[in-house]
Amino acid sequence: MSTTSPTLARALALMEVGRYEQAREQLGRHLAEEPDDSYAWERLAGCCNDLGDFMGAREAAREALRADPDNADAHLQRSEALRSGGLPYDAADAAREAVRLRPENARCRFMLSMAIRSYPGGGSLQEAYDVALEAVRLDPDYVGGHFALYLVARDTDREDIAEQALLQALRIDPGNVYARGELAKLKERTKGAKLPELAKEYSETLSLRPDNDDIARRLYSVVYRLIQRTRWFALLCLLIAALFARVFPTGDDPTALPVPLGTRLYAISLMGLVWVVGAWRIYRKLPQGARTGMRAVLRRIGWSRLAVAQALWGTSLAVLVTAPPWTERGWLQALVLVGAVPLVLTMWVQRAFISAD
Repeated sequence: MSTTSPTLARALALMEVGRYEQAREQLGRHLAEEPDDSYAWERLAGCCNDLGDFMGAREAAREALRADPDNADAHLQRSEALRSGGLPYDAADAAREAVRLRPENARCRFMLSMAIRSYPGGGSLQEAYDVALEAVRLDPDYVGGHFALYLVARDTDREDIAEQALLQALRIDPGNVYARGELAKLKERTKGAKLPELAKEYSETLSLRPDNDDIARRLYSVVYRLIQRTRWFALLCLLIAALFARVFPTGDDPTALPVPLGTRLYAISLMGLVWVVGAWRIYRKLPQGARTGMRAVLRRIGWSRLAVAQALWGTSLAVLVTAPPWTERGWLQALVLVGAVPLVLTMWVQRAFISAD
C-alpha cells in the first residue's frame, strides 16, 4: 500500500467529508497506478457501499482480497455489499471471516450480527443477539454494537433491552439522529410516552435531520392525533350543556325551564375551563417544530381540518344550548344530538379504520 500517494490522500480526505463520488474517482486513478493496493481497493468498496453501488462494492472488495486475503476490512465491506445488495446468506459468511481474522474487534461482531439478522437461515436470531452482546462487551463505547443489540432485541420482543441499548447509544453520541428517532418510535409502539412527549422527541430529531421523511411523517401523525383530541373537549362541553340546561331530565332532577341565569353562566364557565385546561395539558410542552408541524398538518390533511371544525361546531352548539333562556325542551334535545352524533360517528369510523390497518 502506498501511504504517500497524493491521489490516495485526496481520496481519503474527500471520504472524510462525505464526497464519495469524487473520492471514488480519485481512488480509481490511484489504483490504475497501483492495482495491488489492497487498502485502496477496500476504501473504494466503502465508497461504493456509501453510494449504493453494491455490485461495484463487491467487485472492489474482491480485488482487495485478491491482493490481501487477510484484509478483514475488505471482508466487512464485502459483507455490507452482499447484505444490502440482497445476498444476506453470503454476507454472514464474509462477516464470519472478518471475525476469524479479528476476534476482538467489535465492528466485526456488529457486522456479523447484522448479517445474521438479515437472513436467519445463516444463523438464528438468538445467535445474532449473542453476537451483538459480544460486540458491546468488547467495546462498550462502540455505538454500532448497541445498535445491533437494539435491532435484534426489538425483533425478539425484548423491548426493555432494546430501549436500554438506544439509551446507551445516546449516552455515547447524544446527537445521534438514528438513535433518537428509533427511541421515539419504540416509545410510541410500546405506549411508553404521551403524545406531547412523542411530538417533542420527533420534533427535536427532525431539527437535526430536516430531510428525514420518516420522522417528519411520524411527527405529523402525532400532531394529527393531538388535533383530534379537541373533539373530546366538544363532547364534554355538550355533556355539560345537557346536564346544566336540563335537556334530558331524569328522576328527581330539576326540570323547570328556563334554567336560572346563574346556572347557565356557571355551565359556560365550565366549558371555558375545559378548553383552557385541555389545551394547556396537550400543547404546553410542544416545541416550535411541533407547532409548525400542526400548521402543516392542517394544510395537508383534510381529516384534521374536519376534526377542528367538528370541535368548534360541537362547542358552539353547547354554548347555544346553555346561553339563551330556552323554554322548549325539544329544541334543546335536537341541538345536543346534532352536535354530538356527528362527532361520535366520525370518531368511531376513524377508530375502526385504524384498527383495520
